[in-house]
Amino acid sequence: MMTAVRVFAAACVLVLSASALHAQKPAVGSWDFTAQSPEGEFKSVLVIREEEGKLKAFGQSPRGEIPFDSVTVEGTRITLVMTIPYNGSPMTITYRGKIEKTTMDGEADFGGLATGKWSATAQK
Repeated sequence: MMTAVRVFAAACVLVLSASALHAQKPAVGSWDFTAQSPEGEFKSVLVIREEEGKLKAFGQSPRGEIPFDSVTVEGTRITLVMTIPYNGSPMTITYRGKIEKTTMDGEADFGGLATGKWSATAQK
């Protein structure tokens, strides 16, 4: 009987630990990402993972994979920054938004030249 109680207690600790980790890192995972700019809609996959204690983000599309310069999560707020080539010059795009359980959305700043919206849905 004591062995069964210990196994049950250990299982509960593991489940609670996994839940707490996800609650601390709600953005970690793969997301179907859509950005809307004055030039149109762009769809990709946003991958956020933890590497060596830091969050790293990558955008994946048929054009290839591009790393984000940074990803910051503070509570339910997220900021993603990436630099892309645009008309022969680098352009820094900043995505700021809010994380819900399975969605994220917010505003985008396209290098100070334009603004737009973005959204993401967690992949299952």
